[in-house]
Amino acid sequence: MWDHFDGAKVDVRVSQKCGAYIMIEPARIAEVEALLRTSGIPFTLEDGTNACVGTPEAAVIEFGHGADLKKIQRVLDGVQ
Repeated sequence: MWDHFDGAKVDVRVSQKCGAYIMIEPARIAEVEALLRTSGIPFTLEDGTNACVGTPEAAVIEFGHGADLKKIQRVLDGVQ
């Protein structure tokens, strides 16, 4: 999956404090939430002010500690 906001590939990142997460443009929240739900991947959508990481301009989807990073990345990479 490519982030239309900055043209970069959406990669799963890991924070020691919060675990696995991705940052996406807010316009894609519904699309990504549906993709994660249909793939059986649990997540929490955080707004920029309450997220463990991120900025108000980016939506942060947190997967937490122990998330299956390879599965999440594979699902994201399957989207154009």
